[in-house]
Amino acid sequence: MSRFLSRASATTARAGSRAIHAATGGTENGCRAASHAARAPVHSAVAPSPTSGLALPSCMRASALLAAIATRAHNGGRCGHTIAVEQHRLCSSTGRDGNSDGSFAKGGHPHMPGQAVPETYPIIQLPARSLWCRQYPLDARHVAQGEYTGLVSKVKEARHYYQYPSMSAPQTGWNVQMFTLFDDSVFINPVNLDEEAWRAEAAQLGMPWLAFEEKKMCELRAKGQTGFAWEPCASSGFMLHYIERPLTVHVRALDEHGRTFAVTLDKMRARMALHELDHLQGVLFTRRVVDTNHVVPMEGFVSMSEWSDDYPSLEARSTFLYTTFTPPYHFTTDSVPDGNLLDRRFEDGIYPGCEQDRQQRIELRALEESQRDAWQREKAKREKGEPKAA
Repeated sequence: MSRFLSRASATTARAGSRAIHAATGGTENGCRAASHAARAPVHSAVAPSPTSGLALPSCMRASALLAAIATRAHNGGRCGHTIAVEQHRLCSSTGRDGNSDGSFAKGGHPHMPGQAVPETYPIIQLPARSLWCRQYPLDARHVAQGEYTGLVSKVKEARHYYQYPSMSAPQTGWNVQMFTLFDDSVFINPVNLDEEAWRAEAAQLGMPWLAFEEKKMCELRAKGQTGFAWEPCASSGFMLHYIERPLTVHVRALDEHGRTFAVTLDKMRARMALHELDHLQGVLFTRRVVDTNHVVPMEGFVSMSEWSDDYPSLEARSTFLYTTFTPPYHFTTDSVPDGNLLDRRFEDGIYPGCEQDRQQRIELRALEESQRDAWQREKAKREKGEPKAA
């Protein structure tokens, strides 16, 4: 049986790679490539009969499927482009066992390697280059004419879908100066008026911006006008970061109808606005976080009550989500009604790849239990003095 699986696996991998090569137009002549792939010995890649008691692993099933696509295309006289279209349709479809939201129905088939992962609202993740760049401003006339209404709505929908307290346009793949907060307020071409004044002062003094910014933060800290809080970021893979920021910020921006407004934000609205203003300038949490110890997984944050008293620090351990710590002893909790990201668990099917991750966990757990049982049997044999199994 092991020899059969080894031969089938190797043959299937070759057939699958040829099918992919033909489907993507990897050769000079797509039709000739499809013919070459169709001549691959795919009969060995087909799953054994149900009565044989054998089943191919998922990676072999995927390669066999792609090889079968190439064979059908060759028999029908279709070229590599047609194969690519059929492959994309097959991989992108949820199938008869799938739900409309892209997740598998109860009792549905597990994900096969190579299959596209459906995403309702894709989020750009680190280390994407676009997240490190300054974003483009929008034309105020076009904003007033409603030309970006649909795109602005998409950003708001993505924020609400994932229940993050804020979301910026570049995180959704739209590289412009726009963000939204948990109260559905929209800021287009926003300007941090406090930073604008600081930069003008730094230019007059001839000081580098980073050094001057640190100097101003020290002054605000001495006055009790800065605070530390845990900040979630949709682009940093379910992590929370402990960051110090000013308690208030003055912002001038356009609303979604193109009207100019100025506002002073405080509490969590100020913090998340500063977070998104950083995004629009290509500044990420790596520049703001206290240290790497103060970056924790969101899943671990749910079990914060189990942390040791001084992990990662006494102050951070005492700061809950949407709570701001102002040294030396003051804590302020804000209400964020539409930012329940801790309640939207990965296993609930909210995030792309959740079904595949769940299936992998099940398979790994079964493998661990099998290995543990084998080890216990071996241990029992040794205790009885039986010879070690070959």
